Amino acid sequence: MKETKKGITVTFKEEPNGIAALLTAYIKGHPGEEGTTENQQSLVDQILDKVGITPDVWKVTKMKFTPNCWGVSMKDDKGKKVKVLQATNYQLKVEIYVERVIAVKEDILQQYRELITELPTIPLPTIVKRRSINQNGIAAEMAIFDTHFGKLAWKDETGYRHYDTKIAAKDYSNVTERCLDLTAPYKPERIFFIIGEDLYHIDNMASHTTGGDHTLDVDGRITKIHKIVFTNVRDAIYKASVLAPVEGIWIPGNHDFLASYMLAFALKEHFRDNKRVTIDISENPRKARIWGSLLVGWTHQIVGKHTVWSNELAQAFPELWGKSVFREWHHGDQHKKQNVKVTPLFTSGGVICRQITALSPVDQWHTNNVFTDAVPGGEAFIWSKEVGIFANFIAWTGQYESSRNKIIEKK
Repeated sequence: MKETKKGITVTFKEEPNGIAALLTAYIKGHPGEEGTTENQQSLVDQILDKVGITPDVWKVTKMKFTPNCWGVSMKDDKGKKVKVLQATNYQLKVEIYVERVIAVKEDILQQYRELITELPTIPLPTIVKRRSINQNGIAAEMAIFDTHFGKLAWKDETGYRHYDTKIAAKDYSNVTERCLDLTAPYKPERIFFIIGEDLYHIDNMASHTTGGDHTLDVDGRITKIHKIVFTNVRDAIYKASVLAPVEGIWIPGNHDFLASYMLAFALKEHFRDNKRVTIDISENPRKARIWGSLLVGWTHQIVGKHTVWSNELAQAFPELWGKSVFREWHHGDQHKKQNVKVTPLFTSGGVICRQITALSPVDQWHTNNVFTDAVPGGEAFIWSKEVGIFANFIAWTGQYESSRNKIIEKK
């Protein structure tokens, strides 16, 4: 049976007994002819019942019978001699055209009446007290990436925002405070605080990046910038350590490999006797941590296919990989918010690659190269030993001068 735009087409093949016998009788009497509703009326009720058409809902406007028969040959090898037997197969095609008798809304109304009648008998779900996911096994990650302390941007030139070392310090402090406020209700047992990721805009006295490829627009000498950066990051770590023990993790960027390392080294010495703060300045620019079933790796740049980086996490940290269920890379560099999921469909293991938003706004170089779609901000994550990362907070600072002033300056 198949339904068409005009109605329903039903094809019956010969079967013993019942409706098939009647069909066969008709076909034998009218081989190769099209039937009419008049001379096949005795079949109508049985056919309609067969296809589920009820007269109280549907009105049959037309029925068309098309009989058919054909001969076949068969071998009979039961005896000593093989005989060829001739037989005839019969078929009847029935086309039924219908119209609805009652209005659809009346039919639906009746269904609702029946449902309402049955409602008292439908059992209610068992109401259980919700389990708080933040009772234990919770950690937080402070991911304030691509601050670019020392960058100089002029709103009249870029069309977006002013930016200098003083503004960067205010933005960094504001975003850190807001991220800590957002994570505090989850009562983390530990805070992973990322240090680096292009925290500085330049890496030397010549105002160049680590690779020395560009001379940048810079607000002040690196010694002046370093004092401000050290003070801001030190104070942020102190504030975080009130909430939970802090592990600072150095991840260098392509702008500030040496400068961020010296910062992390100075912080390690500063917090040497502080039992609530540790600083990891190990030389590997990529690092990872395991938290229950969650593995998070950090790097500054992900280049090439993301499928390669899912394998890189497993190869770089095989022991941690084997203990984990949930796996992620957190990286910066591109100055825009973008989530990319690498699934096992393309790799040997699924890894979520999160590109963290950048705190610094665009400068002249970004404007000239039309890299202007970023909205500045900083991020924080809530980790669970049981279910991986289940919360991501973003503290935006605004893409334009007016929005930034409303958020940071409260103007």
